[in-house]
Amino acid sequence: AAPAAAASAADAAEDPATNRKVLQLLENAGAAFTTSTHAPCRTSEDAAAVRGATLASGAKAILVRAKTGAGAASEFVLVVIAADQKLDSKACKKALGAKSISFASEAEVLEITGCVPGAVPPFGSAWGLRTLMDTSVQEQGATINFNAGLRTFSVLGLAVADYVRAEAPTVY
Repeated sequence: AAPAAAASAADAAEDPATNRKVLQLLENAGAAFTTSTHAPCRTSEDAAAVRGATLASGAKAILVRAKTGAGAASEFVLVVIAADQKLDSKACKKALGAKSISFASEAEVLEITGCVPGAVPPFGSAWGLRTLMDTSVQEQGATINFNAGLRTFSVLGLAVADYVRAEAPTVY
């Protein structure tokens, strides 16, 4: 019973504001997509299973802290990769011109995005953050799927070209 209670508490903390922002961004860009409401998904594997989609078609959003040098302020950046990939820290650091990068803590993810981990959509612009997109997102296929601000809500079948037009990420 304890794990279910913990999941319910995390789900209760979700704020639908990001979901609305993402849907508005996509609508403003004239993007075609479908949506799905489903059981809560925290991992990319769970999301792919509930969507009936390949793991690679998921766009995994990772909040990182980039530090450019000694004494320099750090910057949070949203990095987007195909969900079947692991973050290539070396390539990410090079693309950001950073001395180091680290994953944001769960508390930082919630504070910065208003989303619980697993619900963060691939739109750093929703919070005034830079978005960095790995080429794996383009290489996995023509469309992507992702949780859109809630662990229980997915955007499905969004053309990668529409995503790029709506978000204008830096591709590395």
